[in-house]
Amino acid sequence: MRRREIFIELTSLLDVILIMLFVLLTQARTQTADALAAADADRARAAQLAQEAADAREEAERWQRQVLSDELVLDHSLVVTVSVASGGLVRVEREGADRALYIPYDWTDDTYAANRLRSELAAVLREADGQAVFLVFQYDRGSIYRAEYALIEDLLRESKLDARQRELTLSILELDTASLNHEKGE
Repeated sequence: MRRREIFIELTSLLDVILIMLFVLLTQARTQTADALAAADADRARAAQLAQEAADAREEAERWQRQVLSDELVLDHSLVVTVSVASGGLVRVEREGADRALYIPYDWTDDTYAANRLRSELAAVLREADGQAVFLVFQYDRGSIYRAEYALIEDLLRESKLDARQRELTLSILELDTASLNHEKGE
């Protein structure tokens, strides 16, 4: 009996194996490049987020310093707001007071309103006791009359002179609320 010898040609099989290895290596190389690109993008995003966090932290610290400064100023100063209420009333509000004072304004004789507001502002200056005083005059230019405006403005200037004589720090702030409403789009 004769044995048959089986001849297997290995070159074709080796070619197929090498082609498969080449395809696998190419795919691995593409996946590695994609992973590296994703890692770079993640690193860039992480750096951007770290910068945003640092900026937010800095902004929060700035606001905290501002709030502390505002509280310090308010704790060591006296703030009084003078405004015109509806119905011919002048409103005087002290910061931290429970209620506002309403002074009636009479067109025919503004003497009472002038004297009452003058005495209230003088009382504020007496109570200041070395504190800084802020007089805030709020009005809506569309609803205040010229006579009311002039009366309040004159009395605030008188208070400024009175404070100077008492050697008090007094600042007068005038605020037209109509311009604020306009800026907000109302």
